[in-house]
Amino acid sequence: MQRTAHFAVNTLALRRGGLVKAVRARANSLAAAGTLEQVWIEVLGFQARLDADVAALRRGGHLHPKVKVRSVLSSLDGSARTETRKPVRAPADPALTAVKADAPGRTIHYFRDGLPEMDIRFGWNGLAASIDHFDAAGLRIRREEMNGEGRLVRVLHYSPGAATPSIQRHIGRDGKCFLAVRQKPGSKLWGDSVLFGANPRSFADMGDLYQFALERLLADEEAPAICSEFRDHLDNFPGRNVDEVVGALRHPNLLKVAVAHSNHLEEPYVAGSGISPNWKRLVRQLDAYDALVVWTEAQRRDFVADFGHEDLLEVIPPAAPPARPSAARPDPNRLVLVARTHPKKRVDEAIRVLRTVLDGNPDAVLEIYGLGSKSAEEAKVHALIAELGVGASVRFMPFAEDSGTIYPGACATLFTSASEGFGLILLESMSCGVPVAAYDSNYGPREVIVDGENGFLAPFGDHDALAARILQLMRDPQLRERLGAGCRAAVSGFSEAAFVARWAEVLSKPPRGGRQSVPRPAGGRAYWEGSTLILPAEDQVPDGAELLVRKRREAEGVRVPMNGRFWHVPFVRSEPLDIFDFFIVIPGSRKEQRLSFGQLEVTQRPPLRVYATENGNLSVKHSGAVPLKRRLGAVPAVRSLLRTPAAGALLRIGGLRRRR
Repeated sequence: MQRTAHFAVNTLALRRGGLVKAVRARANSLAAAGTLEQVWIEVLGFQARLDADVAALRRGGHLHPKVKVRSVLSSLDGSARTETRKPVRAPADPALTAVKADAPGRTIHYFRDGLPEMDIRFGWNGLAASIDHFDAAGLRIRREEMNGEGRLVRVLHYSPGAATPSIQRHIGRDGKCFLAVRQKPGSKLWGDSVLFGANPRSFADMGDLYQFALERLLADEEAPAICSEFRDHLDNFPGRNVDEVVGALRHPNLLKVAVAHSNHLEEPYVAGSGISPNWKRLVRQLDAYDALVVWTEAQRRDFVADFGHEDLLEVIPPAAPPARPSAARPDPNRLVLVARTHPKKRVDEAIRVLRTVLDGNPDAVLEIYGLGSKSAEEAKVHALIAELGVGASVRFMPFAEDSGTIYPGACATLFTSASEGFGLILLESMSCGVPVAAYDSNYGPREVIVDGENGFLAPFGDHDALAARILQLMRDPQLRERLGAGCRAAVSGFSEAAFVARWAEVLSKPPRGGRQSVPRPAGGRAYWEGSTLILPAEDQVPDGAELLVRKRREAEGVRVPMNGRFWHVPFVRSEPLDIFDFFIVIPGSRKEQRLSFGQLEVTQRPPLRVYATENGNLSVKHSGAVPLKRRLGAVPAVRSLLRTPAAGALLRIGGLRRRR
């Protein structure tokens, strides 16, 4: 069986961060090598002009012709393949007055008898890209979004005056809505959804919708492999994240690979500092995966030391770009920094290093590629530049489509990140023969930089040490030449051939024997028999799995054995505001995993309510009237009194009946 590879990204465009760039480079390399049957990039987030963005990437040589791209959400469109949507044009109503909102005329305001009716934003091709509709008070109530061909693909509905939509409707090829998603009120987070068509169905959590969509995409493939790349929070995954959704996917021959693009540790990002919250969710899911790919041997060692799973860890360093001989002689005063304004990138450290460099070389200049996010972190960087008086020596550069145009002619590239998975700019800069002056942080710099031979390493935060080495380089042309030659020799060890061979090896493995799928109910009907809740176990939950039911904020819980393929959970006494959470315990394991609400159908029994939490997990809440003692307990003085032994003897809080 020859594998098909599926790499999931949230959006796909040229102006994206290092993670998307790394995924695109991997897909391009594997597609060019032809070692896999097909290479797919699966786009998770809604991207109205995905077709146009993909075409632009191909035209610019940034996406290999054999790499296939599709929208996961758009794949749910069940209408016929024939396109019936017409491109949206400017209105021809003579009663509307059109007023240009900008010099190019790409945004037009339309008024009817002095009242704003709509704004249309046009793309470079002259077709409508989006239309905002307003009510009589001038408040936006609806936005229509078009694809690169000007056809309607999504409608956002707003409560008048609201900054975020309450409902979004995805429009299919037949012009009808095939998917409706509700946003959480006053939030960018996506909530529950309904999929229309021949067999309509609802999803309580966006993770369930994405799981359904991905399983449907992979169902017809004989041996797919899918990579989970994202650890960070995404607005379209407010409950389960990508790792949890991929871990739960069902397919008889599916290979599941988690890929590390970042340091898994908390600040200060060194061994022993603990794991970051986003990575904790992956660690809980690792039993469902076949491999975890990291970029450095150092990260592999640190991860195994803390969490084990040595059999899952694979080290695949990135491939270096082809060497680029430069005709330009290095400018001894020019420094380069390539970094977005994120706290982990520590752009402020580069500014502090520059301040010290300027004391020894007033002609030094730092070019920064990557600002422009208008974030609080960027505001801090600008404030520091003003405070240190280095504004005349800092240049903010425009976006560069080809990173290879950034480095030639530079004396050195600064690398001041506190935390990375590797740092692609290390190889990009060194492929151009430009040494990197870096802090010795986790992970990446020490993997490729040999101090004094092809670059410089300094302890993190030691501005003086890094500045001293940079000044040495600026003053010594022979040192620049020697380090430049060392850079090109070093990157030869990061060949594309080795990169492709290692990835092909990992993706060609069979699924791991004994791999545990993530337990989920994911279907069936829950109902009540008197005071007992009957919960169905989903097919992939092994026989004999127990259900642990625990009242929130209490350490102890009640274990409920499986009865057939159901759990019978007895509720005898509970009080208003009590919340009960559910965990699965697999036979032979003491590991607890939260039970997800999945696609459960529930017959409710007031005052107890079965519901999906914000994270998509299953809980039960007593929603009856709050008794007097609870209301009194909210008053601090009374609460102290209720905690006395005498009061405790009188007030007993009911809960689950304990089985013996």
